[in-house]
Amino acid sequence: MSESTLLFKIEKYVRELFQKRSAAENIYHNIVHTSEVAEVAAKIAWDENLSADETEIVLIAAWFHDTGYFHCCKGHEEQSSEYARDFLVRESYPNEKIEKVLECIKATQIPHSPKNNLEEIICDADLHHLGMNDIEVRGELLRQEFEMKGIKKLSDIEWLKASLDFFKKHQYFTDYAKREFGLRKNQNMVKMKERIEKLEKLTAN
Repeated sequence: MSESTLLFKIEKYVRELFQKRSAAENIYHNIVHTSEVAEVAAKIAWDENLSADETEIVLIAAWFHDTGYFHCCKGHEEQSSEYARDFLVRESYPNEKIEKVLECIKATQIPHSPKNNLEEIICDADLHHLGMNDIEVRGELLRQEFEMKGIKKLSDIEWLKASLDFFKKHQYFTDYAKREFGLRKNQNMVKMKERIEKLEKLTAN
């Protein structure tokens, strides 16, 4: 089976999974996020001059990385890995490649600690949105998702402070991500600090 044929089958399978099993409250961890991660992963893989086999591994991991979210939030990467393993075994995908796919998926667990270039790529693709113009919109979707799933409910200033702390601890690994998302990420942090200061002043008055 060619790389393009397999990836087409995987995309179709994952899209059907999201349609059938994703809960209504998954307004951030949905097929939109997954498809964006796959798209960015492909761009980074090209920039990193990955081989066809390496690119395939990264893209498979990108499509499957949040499928476990149907069942749980914390530790969903393990369930995502099982979805990927089951599918790839049925497709007679080589065992050594399956293991690399699973390691890439598990590497997306927060906080990111990638052990190799493939894992760095999937991690950067997963959190590319930190360096996007619409981070406030995406952040609010994640906040609402957390509330609806009963994970956490935070006030405006609590959410901003938690987000800023997350941004400070995060780092991009690949040259592509640093180049394409680094500056905007820093600008987003400045805006967060400004919003926190304004809210603190309002609270003090």
